[in-house]
Amino acid sequence: MRNIPNIDLNLLKLFVVLYQTGSVTQTASILHMSQSACSHALTRLRTSLKDELFVRENNQMLATDFANKLAVDVLPAFEAITSGLQEAKPFDPSQVERLTLAATDYTAWCLKPFLSDLLSLYSNLSVQIIQLEERIPVQALKECKLDLVCGFEHQQETLESLTQLNWFEGAYVTLSCKSQALPKQLPLELFLSKPHVLIAPWNETRGIVDQTLAQSKKSRKLVLATPHMLATPALLTNTDWLLTLPAKYAEHAANIHHLSVHQPPVNVPNYRVKLYWHKTRQKDPKLRWFISQFCQFYDL
Repeated sequence: MRNIPNIDLNLLKLFVVLYQTGSVTQTASILHMSQSACSHALTRLRTSLKDELFVRENNQMLATDFANKLAVDVLPAFEAITSGLQEAKPFDPSQVERLTLAATDYTAWCLKPFLSDLLSLYSNLSVQIIQLEERIPVQALKECKLDLVCGFEHQQETLESLTQLNWFEGAYVTLSCKSQALPKQLPLELFLSKPHVLIAPWNETRGIVDQTLAQSKKSRKLVLATPHMLATPALLTNTDWLLTLPAKYAEHAANIHHLSVHQPPVNVPNYRVKLYWHKTRQKDPKLRWFISQFCQFYDL
């Protein structure tokens, strides 16, 4: 980085106004200074920059060649600073064109009622849902590649750089093909004797059921792992496989694919679905609007 010159930025502001007006009187008035103070400030600027900067001719301050060259860089810079410091325009949600969030196919399915309502109200808005390989993509949120993440957890966790909004908590149930005629409450021995399907959104090799079983030094046989929850229940038809998944979707899928719903014989911890966003965007008007709409829709 080049050395930053040690100069009072107020003097550069005077330079900008004087360059634009060509008048010490008008410059003093615009900057709310006396003419004497304005003249003294101009003297200091001339000394700092080692150039006359402006030459008086017929009551007009004419810029020197050095001043003209300086203005090429200084004027646009001050315009950008002024624009940046001006009060932001009122946020208009009808002008929001795009919002990007990460979700699994399940959490995207959970979001459908809200997104359908939102998109019907704001026709200019489009939402892109991305499925990533990590549960909470902190770096992507930090770099604004994502606006929000709709994810879930089984244990309360604190992420220093993220803000979290609790949405809902849900339990797990187990699905089977009806042709198996299994009891509503599955005995542990029967549960462990069956082949199982694992839903692994982030390509994990064990799920929450396996972790729970491991606490009792037990394990189940996994015959298939897939990241796609919504399509998985259809795979159970005409098999002896079991699939443990959120009850919220299991009831829906069981009706469609003629499956039976069971209570698993292990106390699988409930999951919590949340929205996550980066703390650096706490005051982002687009995110604040989206989250406000979300909370109103679900009465959070």
